[in-house]
Amino acid sequence: MDILKTLVTDVLGNPAIMLGIVALLGLLVQKKSGPDILLGTVKTMLGFEILAGGAGMITGALAPLTKMIYAVLHVQGVVPLYWPVYSATMVKFGTQVAFVFMIGFLLNLILAKFTPLKFLALTVHLQLFWAGFIVVVLDAVGITGATLLIVGGLISGVYYWLVTAICFHYIKPLTTEHSNFVPSVIGVVIAGELGKLFGKKFKSTEDIKLPDSLEWVKDTIVTISITMFVIYLIFGLLAGIPAMNEMSGGTFWPVWLLVTSLTFGGAVAVILYGVRMMLAEIIPAFVGIQEKFLPDAKLGLDYPTIYPYAGTAVLLGFVFHLLGSIVATLVMAAIGFSPFVVPGVQINFFEGALVGVYANAHGGIKNVILSTFIVGFILQFGVGLVFPHTGSMMATGYAYEAIDFNTIGLGLVKILALFKGG
Repeated sequence: MDILKTLVTDVLGNPAIMLGIVALLGLLVQKKSGPDILLGTVKTMLGFEILAGGAGMITGALAPLTKMIYAVLHVQGVVPLYWPVYSATMVKFGTQVAFVFMIGFLLNLILAKFTPLKFLALTVHLQLFWAGFIVVVLDAVGITGATLLIVGGLISGVYYWLVTAICFHYIKPLTTEHSNFVPSVIGVVIAGELGKLFGKKFKSTEDIKLPDSLEWVKDTIVTISITMFVIYLIFGLLAGIPAMNEMSGGTFWPVWLLVTSLTFGGAVAVILYGVRMMLAEIIPAFVGIQEKFLPDAKLGLDYPTIYPYAGTAVLLGFVFHLLGSIVATLVMAAIGFSPFVVPGVQINFFEGALVGVYANAHGGIKNVILSTFIVGFILQFGVGLVFPHTGSMMATGYAYEAIDFNTIGLGLVKILALFKGG
């Protein structure tokens, strides 16, 4: 059991290793030369690690903003944040999560092989998060043992497969080389369907006309850095200069805000570089596996693989997704909703940016603003409704953060409770 858990979570569960294995197999099947195999495999793994490094930088740069928002709203409550709740899940249910993930992954392979929907999820850490969530809610309704493993594995496998297929349906205006596997497919569907309100002719975020004096705005990284500085400054001043002095650790607060915003912009640049490197290697390498085992299959990849298609939509998506969550939190406070949920901010960036790019492809600027705001708003209430069904994980004060956990997940826990007579 311990060996399987280690293999699944530490080897196959490591996204860089898993992607490297896929690249290696694909290149071997294509009978590439030794140097080409080495370069393709290492650059695939390196690309992911660069991407992950950028994601970590973003998470670090967002931490002060989270504290500022809490200080401004004067609230504490449930926080949608993966790692704390997932870590606690693995401590208590590590073996079950490993089995559920493996059963789900194998089922996804079978479905991609033998059905018309040739889609294989390969965003391993997000798949493990989903498996962890499913184990938690199954346990909370009293499903245990082999039944938990089988039911959890079946639910997860179908979910991995369908999410990748649905994302591909909506990603077509941008690319047909790959799909996404992200637990935010509800946001993707909302963006795609609301886009129909704006017809076939719409103004893309990337086609905004600017006077010559504002041409610099088209540099996405510069614009993101400056926008984040403004956002940090607004929330920082609302929180108060004493609060900023405390958060900055003694650094002069304007300098601290500037460096933090530049770190955020630099992190986005790192992510985009890593994405381009990874895709340049993994997509051609996967062709070998496609031709041999999974004809016409498409890979479901991580959130940031879609960001390069619309840099301005990434920024607007984050801002309006965060705004939607903040408004929802204020509504919760006004109506006395419990459990009270505060914005996680990290998911506001990753999910908001993703939904923003999809929304822009299906309806332009107006759809980006509308869809990301709605998804951010729904997310907060979804977290509040699902949190009471997470059993022993409630003690952490954290929740699985993306919208699918808190919409599809809510439906699942209600159905499961019916079968258990709860």
